Amino acid sequence: MTKNDYQDKLASVLGTCKTHHERMMYAINGLENVLPINSNNLNSLTPDQISLSDQMIYRFSQLQDTIGSKLFPILLLGLGEDISNMPFIDILNKLEKLSIIDSAEKWFALREIRNLVSHEYPGNEEDVVYGLNKLYQKSLYLSSLLNKLISYINQKGLLE
Repeated sequence: MTKNDYQDKLASVLGTCKTHHERMMYAINGLENVLPINSNNLNSLTPDQISLSDQMIYRFSQLQDTIGSKLFPILLLGLGEDISNMPFIDILNKLEKLSIIDSAEKWFALREIRNLVSHEYPGNEEDVVYGLNKLYQKSLYLSSLLNKLISYINQKGLLE
C-alpha cells in the first residue's frame, strides 16, 4: 500500500468515526435533561427522547465497532506493526503496550455495554435503566478515546 493509499484509507476511517461520534454526542446532548435515566423518567420519555436514546445506542455501537475493526488495525499498520493473522486481543495488547489505549479490559468493557443495550427486554426496567446509564458513562470514555487516537495520529504525522 502506498503512503497516499494509506493516508486516504486512514482519513476515510477517521471520517466514519467522526460522523458516528458527532451523532452520538448530538443524541447525548439532546438527552442531557434526562440523563442519568431512572425508573421515573424512563417511563415518561417522549418519542423524540426515545429516538435519541436509540441513536445514542446505535452510534455508540457503530463507533466502537469502527474503532476496533478498522481504526486500530490501520493505525498499527501505519506504525509499521505486522498485524497480519494477529488475534484481536494481541492487537489490543499491542495498543496498550504503545500507550495508545489504557487497557484491553476497558475495551472489552465497552463491548459488554454495547451488547447489553443492543437487546431490548420489555418489562425489565432495571436492566434498561442500568444499561442506558452505563452506556452514557462509557460514551464519554469512548469520546475521549477517539480524541486521544486523533491526537496520536496527528502527533505521529500519519496523515501528512
